[in-house]
Amino acid sequence: MSFQWPIGFERCPKEDWAETPLEELALKYDTVEEHGWYDNLDTTVELLIKNLNTGDIIIDYSGGTGILSQRLLNTANRDDFGILIVDSSPKFLRLALEKFHDNEQVSFRLIKYLRDEKRLQLLDEVLTKEIIDYGIYMICSTNAIHLYNQLDETLTAWHRVLRPNGRIHIQSGNIRNPSAGEDTWIIDETVEHIHRAAMKIVLEQPEWADYAMALEDEEYMKSHDVLRDKYFLPVRPIDTYLDALTSSGFQIDKHMVKTIPAIVEEWYSFLSVYHEGVLGWVGGAERITGKKASEDVIEERKKLIRISMNRIFSEEDSFQASWTYIEALKSV
Repeated sequence: MSFQWPIGFERCPKEDWAETPLEELALKYDTVEEHGWYDNLDTTVELLIKNLNTGDIIIDYSGGTGILSQRLLNTANRDDFGILIVDSSPKFLRLALEKFHDNEQVSFRLIKYLRDEKRLQLLDEVLTKEIIDYGIYMICSTNAIHLYNQLDETLTAWHRVLRPNGRIHIQSGNIRNPSAGEDTWIIDETVEHIHRAAMKIVLEQPEWADYAMALEDEEYMKSHDVLRDKYFLPVRPIDTYLDALTSSGFQIDKHMVKTIPAIVEEWYSFLSVYHEGVLGWVGGAERITGKKASEDVIEERKKLIRISMNRIFSEEDSFQASWTYIEALKSV
């Protein structure tokens, strides 16, 4: 029997974001689905399918352009459950809508920024009464929880929304986990190593001399350090998440770490989109200087990122990254 959304529920509300043209940033981001390191989603897909029942609604929280949802639909190959993609980026959600517009199993909700309160909406503020009354069985968050500034509030809202015995599935490659192998990387921490390698290269090699003086400007470099930490947040230990889950009323079911191989060229392709956050000090980041870098400077910035990656990964084609997976239950 095909899944049916609750009576009165709109798959996509009539909001401005749903009518805007597709944007280049979202299209570029969506290509990461083709990268080998995005196999980190496979374990989550397996766990979701294992616990999936007919009639269930899964919330793909921070679902972005719908990469996880697409993999789940393709692998499950069944139409008796629904997916609600929830995200705070109208650009990403717009692309998800484009991809699943004709798929009745998928619906969409934007997490809005409440300017007066200076915060994002919580999940129970986003969902309609029809969905909450119907009951949410699973919430998943992939490659995103490390970005949540309101971690406790977010998890508590999840707890309010889930029905008794509901499950959550969390995974991220940016959780410090003592169970990870010593030879593995936390994927976003590669950015700091790229930055350090780039500074050495600029000082050592004459072709980069135009950028060497920037390294002597302490205030300039500190401002770019702050910007880098906004793009790639400092990594928190696994206990931060386990403690937050427990204090929010969840019972930890299990957690584990897996090693996912990442192709250097594919990771470079991703980082080059966010070049201003990685090496914005090369030529100056627009957010700091107020001036947009020229195309030539941007190309040099990207080139230096690639050279720095060769150095930190010892010219290898791939590196091993660790991903942490957490399952938790809402107690009755």
